[in-house]
Amino acid sequence: MLTIERIMKKLYALLLGGGLLVSSSCSDFIDLTPTHSLSSTTVFGKLDDFEPVLNGTYASMRDLYAYGLFQSVMPDMMADNTLETTESLVNYKAVTDWTYAADQLRVAEVWRFSYLMINDANLILQNITQFESTNPQRANRFKGQALAIRGLMHFNLLRYYAPNFDRNSTAPGIPIKTTPVIELPGRATVKEVYDQIYKDLEAALPLLNDVDAAINTNTRRSRIDAATVNAILARVALYAKEYDRAITFATAAITARPLASRASFPGIWTDANADEVLFSIQFNPGEGGPALDVWSPATNRAQFDPSAELLSLYDAAKDVRYTSYFTPGASVPGSVNRATRVVSTKYQGKGTARDGAVNFKAFRTGEMYLIRAEARALSNRATEALADLNTLRAARIADFTPRTETGQALLDAIATERRKELWLEGHRWFDLKRTTRVVQRVSCRAGVVCNLPASSPKWAWPIPQNERLANPNIAQNEGY
Repeated sequence: MLTIERIMKKLYALLLGGGLLVSSSCSDFIDLTPTHSLSSTTVFGKLDDFEPVLNGTYASMRDLYAYGLFQSVMPDMMADNTLETTESLVNYKAVTDWTYAADQLRVAEVWRFSYLMINDANLILQNITQFESTNPQRANRFKGQALAIRGLMHFNLLRYYAPNFDRNSTAPGIPIKTTPVIELPGRATVKEVYDQIYKDLEAALPLLNDVDAAINTNTRRSRIDAATVNAILARVALYAKEYDRAITFATAAITARPLASRASFPGIWTDANADEVLFSIQFNPGEGGPALDVWSPATNRAQFDPSAELLSLYDAAKDVRYTSYFTPGASVPGSVNRATRVVSTKYQGKGTARDGAVNFKAFRTGEMYLIRAEARALSNRATEALADLNTLRAARIADFTPRTETGQALLDAIATERRKELWLEGHRWFDLKRTTRVVQRVSCRAGVVCNLPASSPKWAWPIPQNERLANPNIAQNEGY
């Protein structure tokens, strides 16, 4: 397994071809001494050289251990939104039944792959300074994206490996990596990790507002721009319970990308449009897809079904999300064996394709309304919170009559709407972790672990064993 230290030793040998494109199909790399070495000045001799490295980092986000599974649909698979079926290949049972351990592949690869992308960002940031005076706006475009990627990846790591999300927590978080040099850092506190995440994202924002060319278009949202950074900051602030900041950043993202209409909403999921998409991970044919381990369109294997409890929350006749996310099994070709079940077809493919190679929407305006609603409700701004919630519900549900929830009922309604709106978008496990810290799987099938109590140490993943063997400065989480 590659540790943080060994990543650095392999770095320049892997840079050619555009970023750290690494295989995740096996648990280890063969350490070969390269027949040549590359210096930073050789790799980054001109501004044009930053583009392929940045492109390679975005391509890496498609990996199974990034947004190809673990940062996309795995948080639903780990929680109460899905139930494992008899068709499961049980490839992820240790994760979805919370029996993970420090020496397991899945735990180690999520860690490793996130730090690989952080190192890509660090290489760009270390070498971009020499070009900032000659073409500042173009340099801003590369530097701003690299800072945002570094902040986002540290946040993604924090979500899995930290025991809590309290803004000023002195509990161990994760190692902070801000330079591509060989070092063996200990775990920073959760507070220190938040400090670094905010620092990176807030530094990226003015840079991405002063660039030489548009980073995205209205129909292509596969790069991080200023609107994306506001969305990332809104999510971070919600986790940190800094509600005023969450409101500010969510509002900026909403202004940049308004909610999709009910008519255009289904097209988001076939990539017919990018309405309300703030940032998506691009999957092309042959590059996998974000939800193939939930339901594979090509083979029609449903390894995880949406839970009956989740399905009962939707108005199947009026809620556009129900028909956009789910299909009755009898309507899916070749589904005789699951005709009475509901299939998760949210990520079926682009257009009419049935290959699962559809873009993963990492940040959407629907989430921003829910962030702002929750932050307002917890800031004694209930009227505004309810308005946000009703705006979202009216955009999704035909003939919706505004509701009048207050107090705890309002908070419960926001939580329910998050569950419905953000199905298979990387949130449910972490929403439970940051609030109730309880998983209760209803109608749980035989062979599936059904409940995870708040007291369980499994809410924080273990630090990978190989990392600890290579780095004596890094402490393990409690319970492992």
